[in-house]
Amino acid sequence: MKKIMLLILISMIVLPGCSNEDKKENYPIYEGTLVYKKVENDKYRFLVLQDIIKEDLENGDLNDFIELAQDQPEASYYFVDKKDYESIEIGERVRITADFNQQESLPPIRTAVSIEKMDE
Repeated sequence: MKKIMLLILISMIVLPGCSNEDKKENYPIYEGTLVYKKVENDKYRFLVLQDIIKEDLENGDLNDFIELAQDQPEASYYFVDKKDYESIEIGERVRITADFNQQESLPPIRTAVSIEKMDE
């Protein structure tokens, strides 16, 4: 009887650990145009808008972009790593996989998990 209880106890501890598979997170994916870049306190940040016309991109400033972002639900700032910051230029279309967490501001601030350039 003691052996059976010991076996049950061991199996209750070992089996859940063995069946714990890595679950792939289904992070949200956003697409848009990079309209603004900034480095501040060694933090790299992009502002990405869903839609922007070429004239607004060329002639706009940060305040204009923020105003445009108010009407675009997926417009957001993204914290990115230095490599992505240096390899992607303003005006390029990007697809960003973001972390689930975001800071509630308008536009929101998210952390990029990965970024890829999109072909025009």
